[in-house]
Amino acid sequence: MKKIFISLGLLALLGGCSDFLEEDSRSQMTEDYYLTEQGLYEGVTAIYANTRLLYQWNMFRVNFYSDIAENASSQNNSYAESSDVSYGPLNELFRDLHKGIMIMNRLEQFIGDQPTDRKKEIYLAEIRGMRAHYYQIQVELWGKYGHYQKKVYTAFESSMLEINQKSVEFFYQQIFRDINYAIEKLPVKGEVTEFGRLTQGAAKAFKSRFLLAVAGYAHQDYASEPEFNLHGKLGYSSLNQVYEEAKTLAQDVISKHGYTLEPEYARVFDAFNKLSNEVIWSVQWTSEKMFNTTPQYFHRVGVGRTSETLKMQAAAGGGVTASTKSLVVSRMNDAGALFNYVMPAHSMYYGREYRHVMPNFHWITMYSDLDKRKLANFETVYLRIDDDKAAPKNMGDTVCYMPLRAITPAEDKQHDDWVASKDPKAYYLDGMNEVFDMTDPASEHYGGPLKHRSRYYSLKKFFDRSRTEMGKQEAGNANAIVLRLAEMHLIVAECNWKLGLGDQAVYEALEPVWARSFSKLADADVYKKKGVNLDFILDEYEREVGMEFNSFFLLKRTRALVDRIRKNNPKSAEEAKDNILRWRDYVKKEHFIKPLPLNQVNAFRNITAEMLPPGYDYGANL
Repeated sequence: MKKIFISLGLLALLGGCSDFLEEDSRSQMTEDYYLTEQGLYEGVTAIYANTRLLYQWNMFRVNFYSDIAENASSQNNSYAESSDVSYGPLNELFRDLHKGIMIMNRLEQFIGDQPTDRKKEIYLAEIRGMRAHYYQIQVELWGKYGHYQKKVYTAFESSMLEINQKSVEFFYQQIFRDINYAIEKLPVKGEVTEFGRLTQGAAKAFKSRFLLAVAGYAHQDYASEPEFNLHGKLGYSSLNQVYEEAKTLAQDVISKHGYTLEPEYARVFDAFNKLSNEVIWSVQWTSEKMFNTTPQYFHRVGVGRTSETLKMQAAAGGGVTASTKSLVVSRMNDAGALFNYVMPAHSMYYGREYRHVMPNFHWITMYSDLDKRKLANFETVYLRIDDDKAAPKNMGDTVCYMPLRAITPAEDKQHDDWVASKDPKAYYLDGMNEVFDMTDPASEHYGGPLKHRSRYYSLKKFFDRSRTEMGKQEAGNANAIVLRLAEMHLIVAECNWKLGLGDQAVYEALEPVWARSFSKLADADVYKKKGVNLDFILDEYEREVGMEFNSFFLLKRTRALVDRIRKNNPKSAEEAKDNILRWRDYVKKEHFIKPLPLNQVNAFRNITAEMLPPGYDYGANL
């Protein structure tokens, strides 16, 4: 199967510009071109190209505001993602969502409501399926404060500068019309020759996800809002009907569309395994530079500083803390002479360090030690890198080991002394208690990141080892996996819980995921000890699909964002002593809706204060 190769040329012709409100419709091609087979193909391809702009890294950045990650040292005291109306990724997402919707609306107009042949019918189904995805992202980020595009513009008009806000119900009516058409008309996986195009299975998976979001509006927190019990306004007689449909769709994807789980969890994220049969839909990139316009950067965000090791120190008031120092060990060169080997900060193998986000203590420790996903997600072994563009030459030459446990001062000293002896086989040992505050398990500070926030357990699932130009290569080539089969099993499990079918029905739905995660399925029983509740469901999602472009949306639809961040993102004692503010200090109920980006507020000429999400400071801009 070939991948869909994407050119951004059509973005400029159909709506690509610096701001979707300033669309430049000039083109050397006439609109008649888009009625040709090649023109429509290129037009639909432009939608996929625009989707790269969303997933390049902004959809990652908007989702790490959650209970499984914390800010790392490169943005240590910046909490713009929580409440800053000028936060760049939100502005870029809003812009790129509407740039894409503009393209879709125009192409839809070219094709019409009654396509004249099967190819056009498929194109229309792709257009509407993608538009459903775009609008669903918007409505879950901005609710009724988002923008609805109806008119198709062929030249600039002043009305383009007026925001057209609609209710959450209105947006979901549009979303379901579009996704239902996509489900009806899209080809199945086996009929699609270009990997990355929407299929019927992907549309069903999206709708299953959308239905769970709709069910979330039955939460009592919405009791005073128009979207309360949204399912009823959308024609569902009960919440059970919503969960039954979501479950049926997920089961259909599992059993009827030819997807299979990878035998090993880590294999899902192998940058060279782009055509994985577990992937239901992904945003495509390639190592062919000609086609890799708008490269992805999300491979960087969770990478810690690999050129450092940790130096254990006694903490004021007891326990330990740590500072960082360069990772330098003695090694033997080809001539048999000792030399100081310096671990690089950037490499193809361990990533281009960025230190923007770090997996938190809660996420790491929610895994059983027997769960293979634990070591697949968090890097613990650092090998000697001689060529920053290649894998280690000696896969047994460890220069630092970071076990997922606390170490003792004696262990730390033993390894420091070993390295100091210039033994060419010596390596440093960095413990979990040198990354997190582990002094007192009964303390509110237990598990809080220590102040350095620089040397931590890098997030492995997004490593992109197809970057072979240089270790500091920013441009990534790995695909963004948006939907995969494991999530469908999780959705069935959640629906079984919501439908009151009993704990055993939930466990049975999760067995395929657990069977891959453990050498023996019985070892998964450790996760059953407290029975099934919301925390159980969320923990299962986070173990399997944590940070995969959906963490915020998951916590939003379950109304768990505030409680889970406050519970699972503690501050270390040393940070609390210095009155450093962290996510747990900033998070509040208003954050279930993101601020309307200030750049867009300033661009729309009809915005008033009442049209903005509450709880955010827009200053004197209105």
